[in-house]
This record gives sequence, structure tokens and C-alpha cells, in this order.
Amino acid sequence: MQDKKNSFSFVKRDPLVLLGLALLVAGILFLVYGFVPQQQPNYHLIASGTVPINDTSGNIITNASNYFESHYSGSSPMNFVQCYPGPTGWNCNGYQQVGNIVVFSISSRYYGLVMIFSGFGAIYAGNRLSPFSPKASYTRPITVRIDEGICISNAVCVSLAPKVFQLKKQDSPTIFAPLAYVVDPNGADNDTLIQAAQMCPTGAIIIEDAETGERIHPQLPKK
Repeated sequence: MQDKKNSFSFVKRDPLVLLGLALLVAGILFLVYGFVPQQQPNYHLIASGTVPINDTSGNIITNASNYFESHYSGSSPMNFVQCYPGPTGWNCNGYQQVGNIVVFSISSRYYGLVMIFSGFGAIYAGNRLSPFSPKASYTRPITVRIDEGICISNAVCVSLAPKVFQLKKQDSPTIFAPLAYVVDPNGADNDTLIQAAQMCPTGAIIIEDAETGERIHPQLPKK
């Protein structure tokens, strides 16, 4: 009976469980952010019209918004202009800002709920399925780096190899999560590094052969 309980332990150290925990935390943060009130400008339509393709001198109008605003003759101040292509030129609308309104991020709530359910699913699957492991051991020297352009800071790599990966420290508060970076490329064995790279949902961890430069993970598309 004790063994059965341990097999379903919520904190089982399995990569899929760790991924589920990361998704669960991120989903909660998104969900909470979706209930945070935000101030958004409230605009009122005060003018609309068409901007031709050419002006009176025959020159092509390259900035329809500026042209529309410069030819506006109303008394109310115009704070924002929006133009979109029309059959004979540009259809433009002019707006005046009338205070602010309070809005909530519905998309953040949606993404949060999806990530929370995905996290619970990954945790359940990680406890029911056999632990993930690399296909084969790689004994040659390797290099590891992180593509910050696609890193989403889910911190699975930090959980698997904390001596190799850490999250960057932030000097000031920001809504963006700190990116991961390599602290010590020799802080874990090759199998652990490859496993961390395979568990990265965006493929941001790049593993290469240190001598030949051959890409180990993620695999490059075949030519």
C-alpha cells in the first residue's frame, strides 16, 4: 500500500512531472494576471472620411493618418487616427480620448486555465508512465548554449540540472520572466544535459559535439 502511494507522489522527480509543475505555476500566474485591472484609453469617434491616393499636386500620399489629421477642421481635439485601405484610397477614422476604462486580460485567463489543465495532465502522466530517459548515452565532449530568442523561462532545465542552468537575476521589477543561462557547462553529465534539452518545450537548449560541431539536439532539418 505504501509503494502505491509513493508511485503517485505529487513531487516525484520525473521530467514530465517537473514540466507539469512549471506549467501549473505559469498557468496560475497567467490566471492571476487576467484578474488584475488595467487602465486603457477610452476613445470616442469624432470624425471619419476618405483620404485619396494622390494629393492635389498629384503626389502619392504616403502617410494617410497625418494627411487626415492635418485636414481635420473640427473643434474637438483628435488624439488618435486609424486608417485602412479602401476602394478609392484610405478610409480614416479620428478619435478623441475620453478618460480611461478598466479592462481585464481575458486571453490571460484562457491561457492560464489551459496551462493549469496541461500541468495537471503532465503531472498525472509523469507519475503513471515510466520515467523519460535519453535514447542512448553520448560519451563525446559536448557544448551547451541557450537560444534566448525562444526561451520561455519554464525552468525545467534548472530543475534537472541546477548546477548547469540558472535563471538570470533581475535588478528591477518586470512582467517578463527571467531567461535561463548556462552557469557551468560541466556541472552535469551528458545524459542529464541532453535530457534537459529534450524536455525544453521550445528547443531553446542547443547541444553540439564539442569537437565536430555536429548538432545533437534539437536536430537540424535535413537538406
